Amino acid sequence: MRLLRFWLAASCLLLAGLAPAAERSFTILHTNDWQSRLLGFGPNNEYSPASLNDDDTLGGVARLATLVKTRRAAAGAQPVLLLDGGDFSMGTLFHTVSREIGGELRLMSELGYDGATLGNHEFDIRPAGLAAMISAAHQAKGDALVPLFSSNLRFDPARKEDDSLQAHYDAGRILPYKVIDKGGIRFGLFGLLGSNAVAVSPMIKPAIFADPVATAKLMVAKLREEGAEVVILLSHMGVTQQADGSWRGEEVELVEQVPGIDIVVGGHSHTALPQPILVNGHTPVMQAGSEIQYLGELHMRLDDDGNSQVLDYSLHPLNDQTAGDVAITAEVEDFKRVVDQQMLAPKGYRFDQPLAKVDQTLTREYDDPILANLVTDALRHAAGSDLAFTGNGTIRDNLIVGRGGVQSVSDLFRIAPLGIGEFDDAPGYPLIKVYVTGQELKNILEVLLLAYQLRDSQSYYPRVSGVKFSYNPYRVPFDRVSRIEIGDADKGYQALDMRSDRLYSIGATSYVGSFTWLIADLSKGLLQVQPKDAQGQPLAEIKAAVIDVDPQQPGVQEYKEWQGLLDHIRSLPDLDGDGLADIPTQGTAAEQRMLREPSLYPSELYRYAGPMQLGASLLLVAGLWWMAWLFRRSWRRRAEQGELPANVTVGAEPSRVDPLRQD
Repeated sequence: MRLLRFWLAASCLLLAGLAPAAERSFTILHTNDWQSRLLGFGPNNEYSPASLNDDDTLGGVARLATLVKTRRAAAGAQPVLLLDGGDFSMGTLFHTVSREIGGELRLMSELGYDGATLGNHEFDIRPAGLAAMISAAHQAKGDALVPLFSSNLRFDPARKEDDSLQAHYDAGRILPYKVIDKGGIRFGLFGLLGSNAVAVSPMIKPAIFADPVATAKLMVAKLREEGAEVVILLSHMGVTQQADGSWRGEEVELVEQVPGIDIVVGGHSHTALPQPILVNGHTPVMQAGSEIQYLGELHMRLDDDGNSQVLDYSLHPLNDQTAGDVAITAEVEDFKRVVDQQMLAPKGYRFDQPLAKVDQTLTREYDDPILANLVTDALRHAAGSDLAFTGNGTIRDNLIVGRGGVQSVSDLFRIAPLGIGEFDDAPGYPLIKVYVTGQELKNILEVLLLAYQLRDSQSYYPRVSGVKFSYNPYRVPFDRVSRIEIGDADKGYQALDMRSDRLYSIGATSYVGSFTWLIADLSKGLLQVQPKDAQGQPLAEIKAAVIDVDPQQPGVQEYKEWQGLLDHIRSLPDLDGDGLADIPTQGTAAEQRMLREPSLYPSELYRYAGPMQLGASLLLVAGLWWMAWLFRRSWRRRAEQGELPANVTVGAEPSRVDPLRQD
């Protein structure tokens, strides 16, 4: 009997050893760059998550909640991770109360995110503001709060402004890395903020970020030591497609330099990748667009050697074919009421208030000037200035016509949502006003122009109001502006008199306008600008230029960019009597205010020319003269040495033989 039992046990063990190993598969669901876009991508008054097939809007966090549940159910017993690549906040009216309610983090927690990294826009409200957001969300969700990852985040021990954020790091709410076990697979997570993302984050200080590559190598080693079988990087770094169709960018280049990363859930560049970029032939780098328009789904498996392999990938669009989760919809409505009470009511607005109509979609494309003209005109009128300027990248959303063209306050706010006050710490960049001479105005335009040309990015494309200018690409850098006209299309333009001592006022946001103090640095000392007040006295810093809309009150009462835009649009004429302002889209509203005019005519080469263009021309003439002199000298030497034909004389045309002459 004992012998029989022994043989039965041995047979079972043998059969178990011969049986194929159970497949170890898993699913990654991912998003990136929510940017507080909790409602659909389109006119908010048309978003209808409670019903199907009756609107054209994309996205919405309520629809995302439903789709996540559906995809989790489809995975069955297979382990599923839900991850985010950062910039979950900043971009809509919801972010204006994120410090008070932590709405985005609360929703991510309720959807069951296993982790999210910190993006650059999380720091737009400064490190203390991000800390307040995390505190509010933690108060509401407790230990169920979504884990936040930032492996290269560092703090300045000599400054107090990041102490509250460091407290969350010390408490484990911001993690450098973590190993989690799901379905018998050990996943290692870490997060990085890329160099470009840090560079475009002026409010990030005094927090600093260590080198991503060095940090990644350290994190991979730690995670492997702690038994991670699958190492996942939550990255806010970005990818860019090259002219030949290949992909580069920080996320691709980091994986090439750091062995051991199995998956990258990316963000920052807002790229909707229909299929992952396979770096080194096997590591998938993924992005799911932005603003909750898509949910990415990656299926992978581990082979017998522990290597991860991509099985398939889907990029699911979020549209009106997915019903929104009822509980999430109700929570978003609660957030809207907080926005009304805290942000809008004191300024005379409401979240869902219809304000204007538009007859076509207005985009941020560089060759579509209508929306940019609307924004810069609003800046100029709000500041009461002669001119206004901004960069295309600060215009944050298109104006989508939708089915009816009606634009509510929440839709229009998305065009200019960014920033925080210089004095009041309230959401939105304040407006500033500075005065410059005509020559300084040209210097500003030169730097705006060259920044766009060097960066080769639409984000840096200059947008202006109260001025129209042309540039000649055949002229030298920093001296290419060949025509400047002051005025507008309605009242007419007049050529700028560079000899006049008149001061011109410029309106801008504190973010964009701050660069006028940096002209000398940006041009390596070739150009100079000294921002001044109306009396011509130098302004030492940006705070001195912030507009105070009520000087009778104590302190500085800032006028925010977003409010200036809303006030301007509300003042536009109601052409059809429906009670809504009509946003112009034809005629002067569509004028191009920066013109490229290549020309070799002297009048175009030297109009408004400064020392650089004139000096370059003198160098060119001197170079040509020197070359001619060398040629003439060489010719004479060859003639003297008898190397030229006898009938050729130096300084005269070579003799020509008449073929009809007979000697």
